[in-house]
Formats: sequence, C-alpha cells, structure tokens
Amino acid sequence: MAKILIIDDDPDFTMANKAILEAAGHEVITAADGKEGLEKIKAEDPDLIILDIMMDSIYEGFSVTTTLRGTPEYMDYRDIPVLMVSAVKKIIGERFDVPPEARLAEGDAYLDKPFTAEVLLAKVDELLAG
Repeated sequence: MAKILIIDDDPDFTMANKAILEAAGHEVITAADGKEGLEKIKAEDPDLIILDIMMDSIYEGFSVTTTLRGTPEYMDYRDIPVLMVSAVKKIIGERFDVPPEARLAEGDAYLDKPFTAEVLLAKVDELLAG
C-alpha cells in the first residue's frame, strides 16, 4: 500500500489515525510539527501527507504546504498529495478562507475534524488514485 506521513501536534489524533491507516495496510510515519514534517518529507518521501493546519501557529500547516510547493529545496516532493485537516470549523463555525493569491498554501483536499475512519480512508484512496 502507500507510505503516509501524518503531521499533527495532537498525539491522540495521530495515534488514532495511524491505527486506522495501518489497519488498511498503509505504512504510517508521524511528525509532531511542521519543521519535523518537512524533515520527514525529505527522509521518507511519502506517497501522501495528512497535514493539520493549526499547530504551533494558527497557519503552520499552510506554511508547510507553501514550503513544499514553492521552494526549490522541495522540488522533488511538491507533487505529493496533501490532505489538510483542521478542527477550526468545529471551533469557530467556518473554515479558513484562503485568498486567491495564496492558493499555493492550499492542499489537494480538506477534511474537517472530527471525521470517521470511513471518510478518512475514502479521501486517502481518492488522493492516492490521483
């Protein structure tokens, strides 16, 4: 199956979703913040990234995606699909609004936390299929 990198600062979220993905046959690597996540992208070359938006800063996930997609250092990795996840909608009632000039910061898909195992696996399968 696929190698998936989860970048999230919530250890409960990471453990639960790692278990779901491994039960479906995927290899899962984790990182607790954006800096560690960017290091693991280079070291592990994952097939898919699940990326929390709000970690150390409110926009850390967007910063990771911008670095991944917009810097020469990550040129070999910029086509890795990114599934952005966030609880912001549950907290404030709406999603982040990304302006058109910042589209580089967006991932390939988005899920609002919390989500079910079935929703996660369906979205992962969709992104891996291309």
